[in-house]
Amino acid sequence: MNRIVVTLAALVVIIAGLKAAASLVVPFILSLFITMLLSPLLQWLMRQGVPKVLAFILVIFFVFVLFVSLTGLVTSHVADLFTHAEDWQAAMTENLHQWMLYLDKRGFHVDQELFFSMLQPQKLFVFTLSLVKNTSMMLSNSLLIFFTVVFMLIESFTIKKKIRYIETFGVSGFSKRIDAFSERINHYFTLKALTSAVTGIWIVAVLYWFDIPYPLLWGIGGFILNFIPVIGSIIAAIPPVLLALATHGFSDAFWVAGWFLVINIAIGNLLEPRIMGKGLELSELVVFLSLVFWGWVFGKVGMLLAVPLTMVVKFALETNESTRWIAIMLSDTATTAGKRMVK
Repeated sequence: MNRIVVTLAALVVIIAGLKAAASLVVPFILSLFITMLLSPLLQWLMRQGVPKVLAFILVIFFVFVLFVSLTGLVTSHVADLFTHAEDWQAAMTENLHQWMLYLDKRGFHVDQELFFSMLQPQKLFVFTLSLVKNTSMMLSNSLLIFFTVVFMLIESFTIKKKIRYIETFGVSGFSKRIDAFSERINHYFTLKALTSAVTGIWIVAVLYWFDIPYPLLWGIGGFILNFIPVIGSIIAAIPPVLLALATHGFSDAFWVAGWFLVINIAIGNLLEPRIMGKGLELSELVVFLSLVFWGWVFGKVGMLLAVPLTMVVKFALETNESTRWIAIMLSDTATTAGKRMVK
């Protein structure tokens, strides 16, 4: 009993420490998972016969160009968005009024006062602006993240040797477990990045077709937010739908919302299950709760990395015999988890 109390107390202290140090920990965690996303690309170049140093330089150059391009694009678009924010907010409200007058002429009476008090479009627009602003602020640490990724990629060349050396101290099978876990994480990130890229490109194409402002910005947002399970695709749809309502009216906003629904169903319900299968080995309830928990601890970045962070915790629980039962509870099926732990 005392051991359980001490363990729970230590867990509370660790969580409180992580939450207090979020501003320091979050860039490091983000850098770690970016490194894990780039590692397969680095290994692929080396398998194609590219020398190690040249492959490393090519990957770092790609990361640098990506960081610079994203920072410049997002910063300029966000600044322009805030410049026109008041005008678009007023236009959105006016278009909603016009739409309700149109419905009233067709015999569908809508209480405008009740509608606006319930929907509160102004607050929704302000929420959208704050969401975009907070997301763009993530790029303020881009230089720190870039250099951290560089050094982590350098470390990736020797980390396996260090893990194998640890086994000489009696930790048998540790390298195999690490390799299996790294393979699952890389599998998740690679395929998730692929489906997120398809999502972002599709969003850009749709928004270009409807002439919605900043399609590249919303495409990048769709790519990033697709990593957030359950609600990411919903959040990604809010800004462009509201802009469509402000700049084009209700009809185009309805069509844009419809296209986002189509993209969400096609990518989230058809493409991802087909190519990713059950690679996560996490129950749907655990995925949702992890979204809430890591979002509370690390903010929006925690929501973005909720699934891989939970996979790390699950792996740590699997390595200890006394905590394996918790790992089984986190799994999607008891048989899959049990078979892997036995191995």
